[in-house]
Amino acid sequence: MQELNFESRLFDWSRFRKKLETSNKPFQDAISYYDRHERCKLSIDPWDRATWPSPWEILLQNKICDLTHSLAVCYTLQLTDRFSQSDFEIHISTDKTSEVFFYPVFVDNHVLCYEFDEVCQRADLPTEFISQRIYRMPRLQ
Repeated sequence: MQELNFESRLFDWSRFRKKLETSNKPFQDAISYYDRHERCKLSIDPWDRATWPSPWEILLQNKICDLTHSLAVCYTLQLTDRFSQSDFEIHISTDKTSEVFFYPVFVDNHVLCYEFDEVCQRADLPTEFISQRIYRMPRLQ
């Protein structure tokens, strides 16, 4: 994605969202799509939602941190017809054992980005999983 200009990235993203409408594994596909982006250190304040970029700002920046990866996955799914009525949450979470922060995306009963490329059911989360803060994501149009 680094070599594409902003307009080309927008076009690619639009085409990708259309593919998600019929994908057999849309959650995994959305995660993998953003795994292609250059990664950077945490670039926004997880505790201050006002610092969170819009989907278009993420595309413009063309680099993602762990939180903007989760946001990008969330936004992408929200902007499909298939998931437009789903409930989305971003959690600031820790693993009690490792005390590492991560930012899973909850889509109805599915949990994405809990362990990098993993997708699981909410009921299958380990007991070490602690949500420090939950952000219910507004519907996008």
